[in-house]
Parts: sequence; C-alpha cells; structure tokens
Amino acid sequence: MTQKGVCAICLSPAEQKCSGCQAVHYCTREHQKQHWRAHKAECCPVRVKEHPQVGRYLEANRDIKAGDIVMKEKPLITGPSQITPPVCLGCYKLLEEGKVVSCDKCGWPFCSEDCTTRDEHKPECHYTQLRGEKVSISTFGMPHPNYQSITTLRCLYQRDHDPKLWGKLQAMQSHCEDRRGTDKWEHDRKMIASFIWSFYKLQDTFNEDEIMRCCGILQINAHEVPLLEPEYLAVFDRVSMVEHNCRANCNKSFTDDGDLMLCAGVNISAGSHISVCYTDPLWGTEARRHHLADWFFECCCERCADPTELGSMYSAIKCKKKDCKGYLLPETFIVPVLHKTKNPDPKTRNLDNKFWICNSCKDAVADGIIQQLLQDIGKEITIMPKGDPDACERFINHCSGYLHPSHYYMTDVSLALAQMLGQERGLAEVDDDRLLLKTQLCRKIADLLETLAPAETRLRGSLLFELHAAIAETGRRRSLTEGPMAMLGHVTESRKILVVAAWLLRHEPALLPEGRLARQARLNLLHLDELIHNLSASLPAPI
Repeated sequence: MTQKGVCAICLSPAEQKCSGCQAVHYCTREHQKQHWRAHKAECCPVRVKEHPQVGRYLEANRDIKAGDIVMKEKPLITGPSQITPPVCLGCYKLLEEGKVVSCDKCGWPFCSEDCTTRDEHKPECHYTQLRGEKVSISTFGMPHPNYQSITTLRCLYQRDHDPKLWGKLQAMQSHCEDRRGTDKWEHDRKMIASFIWSFYKLQDTFNEDEIMRCCGILQINAHEVPLLEPEYLAVFDRVSMVEHNCRANCNKSFTDDGDLMLCAGVNISAGSHISVCYTDPLWGTEARRHHLADWFFECCCERCADPTELGSMYSAIKCKKKDCKGYLLPETFIVPVLHKTKNPDPKTRNLDNKFWICNSCKDAVADGIIQQLLQDIGKEITIMPKGDPDACERFINHCSGYLHPSHYYMTDVSLALAQMLGQERGLAEVDDDRLLLKTQLCRKIADLLETLAPAETRLRGSLLFELHAAIAETGRRRSLTEGPMAMLGHVTESRKILVVAAWLLRHEPALLPEGRLARQARLNLLHLDELIHNLSASLPAPI
C-alpha cells in the first residue's frame, strides 16, 4: 500500500513522492516542479536517523546503484591544517616570500587582493582588529605557529555571528571526555587555547571548554581536502553523520570547488546504513583498529570480526612448523585497543588473544613473536630504496617465506611495484617477464580490492588503467610474431578493462591525478576503438 503524506506545496493529502529522496510528497507533478528550486539542495537518497548507541547516522531511503552520487555537500567551515606553513587564508595556496598581499585591516598575508575579501577570512580578521595590532608574518616555507589556531577560531566565531551554523557544529561528536588528559589534549590547550587567549586577548570571550570542544570537533569531523599542497581542512554537516566501516559501501571525493561528493561504491539496498572507511583499507586489521582509536572508536565491522578478512588471509603469517603449509592468525582481532596517547609505552598491548593459531597443524605462536616479526619486516620496508623495482622483487621473494601472498605488507610492496614498472621510460622498455609480472600484480590487487574494499574505486580504477596498458602492450608484442589477430584479442580485452577504469574514475576532480587519469582513459578509449576498427578491417574475410 502506498504511504500517504502531505504535499510540500499545498499541504493536501498526497501519495506521490520525490523519486530522488523518497522523503517529500506531492499531490501533482506541477507542485513537484514548483517545489524543486527549494528542494534541490536537500534532495538525496538518504535520510538522517538516530540510534541510542550509534547516534545520528545516514540511511538509504531507496535502492542506490553502484556509481551513483549519494550526495554533494558544501563545507560548513574550511581552514588551514593545524601544522602548516603560511598559506593564503582565502584559497589556501602556499605563500612565497615576496609574493604576498597583506590584508589592509589585519595584516594577514594572502596570495591576492581578492582573497583578502573572502568570507572565510572574516573571523581571524575580526579578532585581529579587536586585538589592536596587525599580524606580521616574515617566515615562509616552514610550519608557522600563528596558523595553528585559525580553523578553531573560525569555529568559535560562529557562536556570536551565525547561531545556526554554530548549532550544527555543536551537534557533532567532539569526544572531549575521552580526549581529556591525552597528549593531544594538552598540546591543544597550550598551542591553541592559550594562544587564542594571549595572542587575540580573548580570555574573557571564550572559555576552555568552548575552545577544546571546537578542537575536538575538528579532530573528529574535519576532512583533509587534497586539492592543494598542503591540504586544507573542511567540516561538512550531513557527511559528518556517515558511519565508518572497513568494508564501506561509499567513497568520498571532492569537486574542483572543494565540495565533498559521496559516491556509492557498491549497490546499496534501501534501509542500509551509509558508510565510508575512516582509515586506510589497505592496512591490516590491527593497524586499522589502532588508527581508529585516535577517534576513540572500536570497529566491529564484518571485516574486523573475521580474522581471515573475508577469506583474503590479509594479515596471515606463514606457519614455520616443519612440512606444514598452513597460516597463522589470532582467534579474533576484536579486543579493546588502548588509546596510544594515554599509554605512551609502545610495549603496552591490551590484547586478550595471546596466540596465533595455524589453520592446518593448529600450532600456537605467542603474539609477541609475531609482533617482532612484523616489526622487523616493517623496518625492512622503511629502509627499502624508493623507486627501485629490483628492491621490491627482492622483498617479495624474501618475505614469501614468512607471509601469506596476500598479506598487507606483500600487497603494499606489490602495489608499488605494479605502478613502478613502465613508469619511467614507458611499457615499451619493460622486458617480457616484468610486463607479465605487472599484469599479474594488477589483476591480483584489483581482485583483492573487490573483496576487501569494493568502494575504493579510486585505487581500483587506477590499477585497471595500468592493467589495460600492460595488456595492450602484450598484444602489440605478440602481433610482431603472431599477426594482427593476436593483437586484436588483447586490444579488445584491454578496451573492456579500460571501460571499467573510466567508469570507476568518472567522478574524480580534474585537479587530482585520478581525475587526469579519467580524462586520459576517455582519450585512450577513442584510440582503442579506432585501432580495433582498423585491425578488424585488415583481417581476411571468412570463407
């Protein structure tokens, strides 16, 4: 039965819903068209829900297809990172000595006159003027302490100048009680709260609780926007309600204007929670969970709950028992993770699972032994020469005796090697063995991503782009000895893979490498279509 509602225009009973969000009713199509201008900014296929344990979250109010844009959102607040060299406080471009323009009112340096008048700059300009003395920045190209408090100050400014925005910020998680007493808390008290009081003379305007709460809101909710170097911070309203999942169903990207775009990485059924991965999905479970502890968050997603990580054996260690071909894993990774700043001793491990058990011979190895092995291998990666394919191959060959082929360390180095081969002088200069190796690695890692992190379309699209190029090059070489038919098969396969890569990367902004790769993929498709047409035309007609 169709659920009745009230028309958004005339308030009469209505059964028709907006097809985009399923949240607004209309009695006629004319009223829907009339309401669209007001409704457009809010229309998206998700709704805000609330749960006593989870808090606010986003739920799909209809089925969403993989690749669909779930929402686009403009930031509530933007600002420089806490540790940053001097940047323009209007557009966040890196400033160079001798190439700056100072704000006439407050003295803060900018890249242009236009940027001095941007709304983003109003808070620090306002409080600097009240201070009675202009700011003078004389050193560039290195972190400057005066910038550490800017974004926090911009949040605080909203209390007295935009109560609605202030209310949205205050509704966000800050984890003040969890943060209190940590090293980060004490650092923020000294470098941000004390600085705001002493430098801007605002000790009678903002109290410690207000300042530290804003610090926490930024720590928990701010996104690093990678459109510039260095990155800047942005806080978003609805996106702040998106849950974490190590096997998320959505990914985030940014438009060239800095708006956040949430895209579905997989098909999402109505009623499902919307999620993104807060950490690096290519890390192992222990590393992901320790990183999430910075947000005071214990993840219990399906990937964390399964020691095999969905059958991938992504954290598995090779059993060293004689004649055993099994792999070691703990019974569970889901144990309390102590927050690292409250437990400065790196030897402190709050683990209940003290042993890793072989899935074949059932031998048990103490956790301390495993951690020492992983630490040694991690150091080996750290000192590995950068950009050296030979070093990557040596690592893979050496560590295959200790780690599962899909272990996160093996995957990390394999990914670097796959991207490295052919990067410097082109695939035409890569020998046959390494061309085959590149093809195998790209296929393997792309398949692994589909299992572990299907929403990571940016990396999977980039890998498939590399794979299409390797397959096309293989076809070119085979055509030299086997004729055009051999090349046609490879080029046709290459095109199919490139279509998927272009689709995965289609929402990436042109300012990022993946956006430029998406453009190149579209150009390559045109070239491949022409090549396939010419090769097909050159083949003898069937008898």
